[in-house]
Amino acid sequence: MQHAHGPLGSCRARYAVLVGLASLVAWGFYLYVTGTGLAGTSDTDSYLYVARALRQTGQLRMPEARLHQVWPPLFSAVLAVIWFPGPVRWLNGLALLGALLAWSASGRALLVGRRIWALPLLLALGSPALVVSKFIWSESLFNLLWAGYFLVLLTWLRRGGWGWGLLATGLGCLLPLQRIAGLFLLAGVGAGLAWPRAGRWVRPGRWAQLGHLAGAGSGFLLWKLGSASEATVPDLVPVAFRNPPVPPPLHLLADYSFVLGRWLAPLPAALRTAAPVGAWVAGMGLLLLALWPRLVGKQPADNNLAAGRLVGMRMLFMSLLGTIALLVLAAWLGRIGHDTYEAERYLTALYPPVMLLLLGAWPAQQRWARRAGPVLLAALVLYQGVRIGTNAPRLRRLPPASLGIPPAFRPLVPAGPALHR
Repeated sequence: MQHAHGPLGSCRARYAVLVGLASLVAWGFYLYVTGTGLAGTSDTDSYLYVARALRQTGQLRMPEARLHQVWPPLFSAVLAVIWFPGPVRWLNGLALLGALLAWSASGRALLVGRRIWALPLLLALGSPALVVSKFIWSESLFNLLWAGYFLVLLTWLRRGGWGWGLLATGLGCLLPLQRIAGLFLLAGVGAGLAWPRAGRWVRPGRWAQLGHLAGAGSGFLLWKLGSASEATVPDLVPVAFRNPPVPPPLHLLADYSFVLGRWLAPLPAALRTAAPVGAWVAGMGLLLLALWPRLVGKQPADNNLAAGRLVGMRMLFMSLLGTIALLVLAAWLGRIGHDTYEAERYLTALYPPVMLLLLGAWPAQQRWARRAGPVLLAALVLYQGVRIGTNAPRLRRLPPASLGIPPAFRPLVPAGPALHR
């Protein structure tokens, strides 16, 4: 790679300075919105209760004394180790910065040309990560694990070596133990690696890739098997046929499309119900189609750096596609929430990949794209700045979470027969 020399030295050094400035911007917004304390929801109460149970009894127990099986246990285990509330603010803040650094590094490996300079700013000014960082939720740590996993995975695929492979497998193993959506992301990565000829452009062989994916999913499998003795048969009847019903899959898909669209343009909330469902679904389809030609275009030469970039982009695209599809299915089956506010939360981890894919898919070799690109990038960065500037005061005004155990929760008791039924 050629280096453009100037007052700040090489291109790498100037990019590092930009990432540093972006980190300061993100940290400033984070300190501002959390200066009044971290907020919470009913999920927060459950996380804290399970963490307290683990700390006092050594078991992951829910308020009604059942074994904790509702969601993966990693976040509650982390809370039990660091013991809330003070350290949680530092955990969320460091996770926010760590994810920004990791995605900036991934962007430098995958993007070419001047568009790379927009990525750190889009990450620093992105509202999704800041919103979840205000709450005692599992998303902040999940975002860090996803960002770190993808960066290490790219390094392993490019360089090979057991060390990088084991590290990538370990981080991948933690993803579904933090949030079940980690399984969706891993499935997308697997689909990207299974793309025709992808195996010829990376260092690890097919068996190593399969071993990595199996190892990454093993933690979640072992957790489910370990808690199977108290498991009940899940009710998988779609909520559309229960009381109260939820919207059908196309309506849920429209919610996710609206959220993605709001990342790119100032869409008022009322527009979600004002526009037909078909229009939102078509909008998501158009976005995916805009990315598709860049992913299946002319094949680069084998063992080429461009081929490695293409493999990385394909993994991101399949993770985006698979996660949205599986989240919609999970919402329809009643396993997760089903409105635009929940969609904002669940899609947080996809904001960096969406920005990276859009930057990578821009046809910069065409004259009109070269002229319009800088203007559109500047408009997108400005929009993100306006949006985060509007959201930050609202987040700051949210009341802090009550860190006491809710009255409806049973007090903890020592482990005994009642806890082992």
